[in-house]
Amino acid sequence: MALRRPNPWLRDALAEAGWTAQRLATAVNTAGAETGIKLSYDRTAVAHWLSGTRPRPPVPDLLAEVFSRRLARPVTTAELGLARENPDDAGIPGHEQSAVDAGSMLTGLYTTAMLRAAAMPLYSLAGPTVSSWPGTAGQLLAHRTRADRVVTPADADAAEHLARVLAAGDATFGGGHVRQAAAAYLAADLAPKLHARMNPRTRRRLFTAAAQLSYLCGFMCFDSLMNGLGQRYYRSALRLAAENADRAGYAITLRAMSVQAHCLGHHQYARALAETAAGGTWRPAPRQRAFLEGQLAVVCAADGDKAGALTSLAAAERHLDQATSASPLTGAYHLASLAHQQAVVRELLGDRRGAIQSLEESIRHRPADERRSRAITLSRLADLQLYAGHLDRAICTWHRFLDDYPHLDSGRATAALHTLRSRIRPYARNPAAGILLQRASTHTPSSADRRNTTGRSD
Repeated sequence: MALRRPNPWLRDALAEAGWTAQRLATAVNTAGAETGIKLSYDRTAVAHWLSGTRPRPPVPDLLAEVFSRRLARPVTTAELGLARENPDDAGIPGHEQSAVDAGSMLTGLYTTAMLRAAAMPLYSLAGPTVSSWPGTAGQLLAHRTRADRVVTPADADAAEHLARVLAAGDATFGGGHVRQAAAAYLAADLAPKLHARMNPRTRRRLFTAAAQLSYLCGFMCFDSLMNGLGQRYYRSALRLAAENADRAGYAITLRAMSVQAHCLGHHQYARALAETAAGGTWRPAPRQRAFLEGQLAVVCAADGDKAGALTSLAAAERHLDQATSASPLTGAYHLASLAHQQAVVRELLGDRRGAIQSLEESIRHRPADERRSRAITLSRLADLQLYAGHLDRAICTWHRFLDDYPHLDSGRATAALHTLRSRIRPYARNPAAGILLQRASTHTPSSADRRNTTGRSD
């Protein structure tokens, strides 16, 4: 439904931002891609909005988000003259910051995941700020405990086992295969138990499993290019970790949020998250410290801080050498992870030859069951090999990627397939390249992953 008059509020925001109509359209398209929505607006669309045409959801929310980023303050759809005509629409579960009730929060996220794409939450830099350790343990659910329900250690055993199974499925087959199952179990089975009576040890175990599963749901959404929903799951994992007095879980989740922000191109936000994760006075285990320092190295390099990147990378290597305990369910870190981050840092610092060597090392050390990470690493290696002029090597590497791809339901892997096709197409007259292109054309992305991407991650 069109407005009856031109939109002066949107025009004022455009002037305050110092943007042209085309620049605003580009910003909206970019924000849409972060959420998995392919948009192609141009200045004529902005002219229609200024003249009074109200864009369809979720474009009003995208406009509020891009102006919030540009102006460094919260901007609402109402301020832009684009408030929802039906106030009830504002209550879409998971769209706004949910209530303190952790069970309702997780149930709302699952409900949102089942809605149409237009109702998906947006990835937001203007949402609630993420702080260092909040120290709110024991405050979220104390007043909601249900006396008629009792959780036993067997319930915690089941949650921990299922978390391991789902994490393994994600690593081997991609987030698209297990994302909905994980979200449904978390919302329907585990979340209600958070309110039950249980002894302190069982409570710690159950909350740890819930936080880990929320983290996994966030990562699987990120892998499926549902970045707004993934961000909300990460935030729920933060709140559960805080409730459980789990500083390591809190820091690991901040680190995952930093990876997501970096892959979406929000480098300053990514660095702030990584610094918050690695900061503080607590003493993480060596493997956890390496995990945090490695990501800090990446975001420092992306921010042009070469000294900081190399310092953090050396710290990650040193702490990994000192690690003796096994990798945890979330925050797993090993030689393949370190080599991958070394590659990213070297590429960002202009050392593409070194990046190629590090990616090759990462692939050599990658555990066999981490198929999704191996595939994405192979894709990036082939891209760099082609850039360096090694067409034959790139073709061989991309064939290895295609060996893994049919087993995956991953938006990031699908994006890598699209990259393969676009990169190799100019060489189609080369017989080996033509064979590769023909093989790549036989693979059809799953319906869950026909989305755009703007980044990559280990």
